[in-house]
Amino acid sequence: MSQIDIKNLFDESRFPSGWKLVSLLLYAPLGLIIVLLRFLISLSFWTLASILPDCQPLRTFLHNGLSLSFGIIIKISPETEERNPEARILVANNVSTLDHFVIRRVAQTVTPSGWDLPSSLSEALGLQKMDMSSKDVLVANIKEFLASTKANLAVQPEFGATNNRVALLKFNSWPFGIEPVVQPVVIKATRPEFVDVRLTSVASTTWTDVLWFMFVPYTIFTLKYLKARRNTDQEILVREVEKEIADELKIQTSTHTISDKSEYEKRYIREKVQNRGTQSRGSTNSQVGNMEMIRMAQRVNEVLPMVPRSVVLRDLSKTRNAEITIANLLDGIVTYTPEQLPSTASESSFSKSQVQPAKGFKMPGTLSFHERKTRMIAEAREKYIEKHGLKNC
Repeated sequence: MSQIDIKNLFDESRFPSGWKLVSLLLYAPLGLIIVLLRFLISLSFWTLASILPDCQPLRTFLHNGLSLSFGIIIKISPETEERNPEARILVANNVSTLDHFVIRRVAQTVTPSGWDLPSSLSEALGLQKMDMSSKDVLVANIKEFLASTKANLAVQPEFGATNNRVALLKFNSWPFGIEPVVQPVVIKATRPEFVDVRLTSVASTTWTDVLWFMFVPYTIFTLKYLKARRNTDQEILVREVEKEIADELKIQTSTHTISDKSEYEKRYIREKVQNRGTQSRGSTNSQVGNMEMIRMAQRVNEVLPMVPRSVVLRDLSKTRNAEITIANLLDGIVTYTPEQLPSTASESSFSKSQVQPAKGFKMPGTLSFHERKTRMIAEAREKYIEKHGLKNC
């Protein structure tokens, strides 16, 4: 029994890639219509099962109708062994959430379940309600059921579906202690290539898997009986059956159990939630950073309105500080072409006064750099004080 990374036993996504994904997208509108029709048909069957008395003709009708609703086609492998009537317990691998329905159609079996469904519908699905509060209680229920009826029982000791391409989950041994004879059954499932949607994925729910059954045009299940096995030692029997089913599927056995699968699914969901939260926080931080940058740019332009906003933002991306950017602009460290500000009445009046310079006033071209800097700061400060009403402070 080889040890494999548990994540290889499951598909993170049920969707194909490449041209198969394109064909799936093209099929999607038709698939949604089929889902709606099949859902309405299934709802009608549920209603019939709830209001009509339980009888064999109703069970048969419901079972055939549900095959249509789920789009399930069942085949028996030509290399199958004969069904052994002594083996009342069939042991199968787990590939989907509807395996019990498939085995029921071929072998007239039932599978223990905790679902409380109308009896005719439950039997049509291949389910038998039993007390599953503990292993010992369930085993006692199964033995009582087998003693009181001629029906056969189907069990899947993995108790959880895998992708059936790498390895099986480790079989639980308790179902092999109910009776000394069991018959292994190998289940394989395929879907058409143009809608190659996986039967299940990590942490998927039963109802999600069922909806995908309704979405695809059909799902083909192939069953193959293996030789019945007899052994009074259930620990030896379970390992023999497990190895035989794995060899038939051309995959390995593993030490991973259904508990390991549950822990992996919890970890997978937790990591997805954390990653989503990290991305959300990153997006929020980016938005906050952008808003802060715009606020600082507005502050710089309030002091130096003639500086283009693009120049201000470019320098702020380096300095991250409005005061430093203002100093860089005033000191000539950052060069720019001044923007022409819109004329106002006050500016017009100010321009006229500049035409007739006062005594001792120097023309702008004759001002030193230090004088121009001092004058710009004074004018910017005056405008800032006037804009924010700080004259009386």
